[in-house]
Parts: sequence; C-alpha cells; structure tokens
Amino acid sequence: MKKLYRSRRDSKIAGVCGGIAEYFNVDATIIRLLAVLTIFFGGGGIVAYIIAWIIIPLEPIEGGAPLSDEEVNHTKKENQSETTVDAEIIDDADAEEKKK
Repeated sequence: MKKLYRSRRDSKIAGVCGGIAEYFNVDATIIRLLAVLTIFFGGGGIVAYIIAWIIIPLEPIEGGAPLSDEEVNHTKKENQSETTVDAEIIDDADAEEKKK
C-alpha cells in the first residue's frame, strides 16, 4: 500500500504538493497550480496547505527513520557553502596620513 509523504526531492515550501504529486503519479507543477488557484479563488487553500503540512509526515530517508523539519533545516544549512567578505575599515586619520 502506498503511503502519502511530504516530498524531500520535489519541495518548494514544505513538500506537500510534491508529495501529493508523487502519490498520484502526476507532475508536481499541476498540483502546485491547483493549490494556487484554490488560494486565489477559494481562500481555503492556505488553510488546507497548512493542515497538510502538519498532518502529512516527511518522507523517510532510505534505510532510516524520517527526519524532523528541524533536522532537515539543519542539514540544509550544513550543506550550504559559506561566503566570507574581507573588508578593510579606513579611519579618517588613516586616510589623511595616506594623503601626505
């Protein structure tokens, strides 16, 4: 029996639309368009999405237990590259000395 999970691979916000698309074997873009239409025309789409976000479990990792949202966010942060910026602070006194 197939189980409904929030997608880890096809996730834009919480993986709800991606998970529904995987469950029904359709393109996630179609599900996302339907979700946007329900938000604009019905208004209940936002509430339904939030409820689905809370109720539908996150897709388990192969060979392991499912990760919580906090663990997923922590893993994403670890995998992001860090950018550092070196800057030199020039004091007015330093600028005047360099002019001389």
